[in-house]
Amino acid sequence: MGWFGSIEHNRWLSAQMQALLDTARGATVPTGFAHLDAEGVADTERPVDLAVTARMTYVFSLGTLMGIPGCRRPADHGVRALSRHFTDPVGGGWLTLIGPEPDADGHGIAWEGPTQPKSQFHHAFLVLGAAAATVASRPGAHELLIAALHDQERHWLRPDGLVSDMMGADHTTLDAPQTLGTLVHTVEAYLAAAEATTDPVWVDRAEVMTRFVHDCAHEADWRLGEYFDSGWRPLDTHEGEATSTAGGEPHSGNRTVPPDVTWPGVRRAYRGSVIGHSLQWARLAVQVRAALRSMGRPQPEYLLEMAQEMFERARVDGWRRSGVSGFALSVDAGGQPLETEHMTWVACEGVCAAVALRRAMLDDGASQGDVEHYEHCYRSWLDHLNDHVITSAGVWRGSLDDRNEPTAQTGPSRSDVYHAIQTLLMARVPLWPPFASAISRGLLDQPAQPPADKRSWNVFARRP
Repeated sequence: MGWFGSIEHNRWLSAQMQALLDTARGATVPTGFAHLDAEGVADTERPVDLAVTARMTYVFSLGTLMGIPGCRRPADHGVRALSRHFTDPVGGGWLTLIGPEPDADGHGIAWEGPTQPKSQFHHAFLVLGAAAATVASRPGAHELLIAALHDQERHWLRPDGLVSDMMGADHTTLDAPQTLGTLVHTVEAYLAAAEATTDPVWVDRAEVMTRFVHDCAHEADWRLGEYFDSGWRPLDTHEGEATSTAGGEPHSGNRTVPPDVTWPGVRRAYRGSVIGHSLQWARLAVQVRAALRSMGRPQPEYLLEMAQEMFERARVDGWRRSGVSGFALSVDAGGQPLETEHMTWVACEGVCAAVALRRAMLDDGASQGDVEHYEHCYRSWLDHLNDHVITSAGVWRGSLDDRNEPTAQTGPSRSDVYHAIQTLLMARVPLWPPFASAISRGLLDQPAQPPADKRSWNVFARRP
């Protein structure tokens, strides 16, 4: 029978997920959800992050939908924090970072002062969390989602169908690079918003962004750099001398130098093509395809091609490059490893991508033999997580070195729970609808895609 559909395997997935939710409750602070320190205690020396709070709201909303006791109050706490503490009473929209305690009026205090910039990466998770909470019928969630979507249309969406990456505190344009990580999470958020609002325009917008990434990746032999200029033209960041491989030996080629986008503790600057983002795009491409199918619309051929090509390129370039299990974080234009640490979120996205491609092919009528490759990847990458990442119930290491030894950044961080929870649910739900709606519709452990139902879409919502 294999792992997929196995009762015992699903029990293992469920037990790991519930343990993560139990541990994650410790991140609660008055203004949202904090990072956890190495001892699993809320770290009040670091800012309370909009993305982390939104992700936590998301996973606790999923837990609420599954009927897991102890998830409702954290989900409601997240909605309240996002609706009040993170809203910017001066510049409008939402603050990126706030302190763990509100001011006398109940507003969050901007961690870096009134000029702190705003980030679409963070706002994408705001939409994702609000969408899941809306599906879970949490108080105030629908109002939060509608406000967040209006904010997307007013400030973040561009005329070319893409989004701006960063803005000033008052939503003024910043001369900052655009990033692939922002775009990938925006697509995921828009798909969740489409189902939560029954408005297909958000699927259309997600498809525009996905097509853009396909076209860029195709030109780059499916190794897409992370950074783009203000007009979403790929930045050439290859210059300088040779660098080193995972084993420390130099290789011929260029040293990849990222633009200066580092925001310590908030945003990381990557070098080269990020393996995890390629795996995320592989998953999202077939999820966009499934969304179009759910509406009875044609599915462009590029979506499956993109998913398969980006998956295989990431697998070959990233997996076991140091001779042991684990994915390199990034590679150069020739496929040589640049950043060699084994980040947990990358392996999580690998698992999700393998499941997504297997499911897409089965939904197209493929045989079990046709999808054995993806099943093998699923087993291997889950074994890696079990053997090296999960240290005890509810505690997952965030990163390892290229020999799978703990690093200084190994302490638990709740920004990783989102990736882990989706990894543990991916094999148990269909490609469409998204996680929250699939659970709400009773599709947990029924992963075959349900028939198209045009009646579930409000196609008249946007009359001119």
